[in-house]
Amino acid sequence: MKRSVRLLAVAMALVVLCMALASCSNISESYAKKINKAAEDKEPYTLEQVKEDLGDEAVEIALLGTGVVIAVKGCDSIEDIREQLKDGKTVKGIIVTVALGKATAAKYTEITEDDLKI
Repeated sequence: MKRSVRLLAVAMALVVLCMALASCSNISESYAKKINKAAEDKEPYTLEQVKEDLGDEAVEIALLGTGVVIAVKGCDSIEDIREQLKDGKTVKGIIVTVALGKATAAKYTEITEDDLKI
């Protein structure tokens, strides 16, 4: 009986871990390619969809639906990203360009301080 309880606890922990990893999987080159393909096909992702897909790590630098959305794994604000840069770390993430509420382009790249300017 104790063994069954332990196995169940381990299985539940693995499910939670997998869900956590799946939630941040859109911060990737493949997601950038999906956004670019959709824009080329004249069926662009909306700003809201991009923010939803990127989750808490999506940082919007936009006015009236025009600007960029930047997402870096483990960073949920511009300040978090800047802190990583100040510490001399290489920061990789996705930058999505948005115009009038529609995603027009995206790239997975190294983030610099210039990318964070409003």
